[in-house]
Amino acid sequence: MLQARIISTRGSLYFAAEATPYDLENLRTHIRDLQTTKPSDVRLELSLDRHTAGDVKSMQVSAWLRRLAADGVQVSVCTSADLVGRVSAERPQARR
Repeated sequence: MLQARIISTRGSLYFAAEATPYDLENLRTHIRDLQTTKPSDVRLELSLDRHTAGDVKSMQVSAWLRRLAADGVQVSVCTSADLVGRVSAERPQARR
């Protein structure tokens, strides 16, 4: 399982899916949708659960991330708890 947060000047998106080639391509589509003419305007924060980390899928995801970085996307890898905490902290709080 992977979790991703895409941050761009055009908006942001939280994405969670299995680490399959289809889901990576789906995530790449979302990244493209949020890109501007300047690829470095997009930041991707990604985490893999511990069941995925260290196996073949993890190596495939690493190669995929390197290609994104080579295209100019700012890429960072963090723990699932860090990513979920950041997403929760940025959600607007309900008014009471």
